[in-house]
Amino acid sequence: MAATPTPRTSERFCAPDADLTISSSDSVLFKVHHKNLEFHSDIFANAANATRPENGDEIVHLEEPADVLDVLFQYMYRQPQPDLQLIDFSVFMGFAEAAEKYAVYSALTVMKIQMKEHITNHPLHVLDFAARHGHADLANEAARMTVGLRMSDAATILAPDTFKKWMTFHDDWHAEARAAVSDLIWHITAHNRETICPIFAQCARDPKLWYKNRSTLWSTSFLSIEFMSVD
Repeated sequence: MAATPTPRTSERFCAPDADLTISSSDSVLFKVHHKNLEFHSDIFANAANATRPENGDEIVHLEEPADVLDVLFQYMYRQPQPDLQLIDFSVFMGFAEAAEKYAVYSALTVMKIQMKEHITNHPLHVLDFAARHGHADLANEAARMTVGLRMSDAATILAPDTFKKWMTFHDDWHAEARAAVSDLIWHITAHNRETICPIFAQCARDPKLWYKNRSTLWSTSFLSIEFMSVD
């Protein structure tokens, strides 16, 4: 049996007047203040009676690791906020999940802005997150950047329900893209043109470029296909 890690205290959250101790999943203790957590989080506010000082010195255990809680708790204190661009992607995703889970409104808006920045390099992860949390605009933009990716990758990353929905989106997108190429070929033939637009040639090799080059493409009718409906 593996030995239980010896708890250590967070260097950032170690206030001597703290009235609540929270332990991360990797045994780091955060000395924080009830009022801050209750003010910024609906979940912590609703659980206030279970975490009162008069309940003794019991430590509250959370499922998140220390690097995620360190980012999350910074949004519950009046101080300069962390630069999310400098945070490792896996930590950022853990932070995003925690911000949604604990309803930390001070973090949600900036989290969604940074999540959008990750679409280019991590479209499937962003799509999975956005679909599970109901962020339709984010999900639609991410989905359009996944149409050139391997189905096996999508099956590995996306939740089962999201993957099933993505399959339909994927098929619809490619069907419309083929129709657009057919229209282009007809257009070239009808006007006796000899060469195909370089952008279309690139898009034929990498379908997600249809979306990246949407402002300069000759036909864009299928680029509005949605993964999720926007209310």
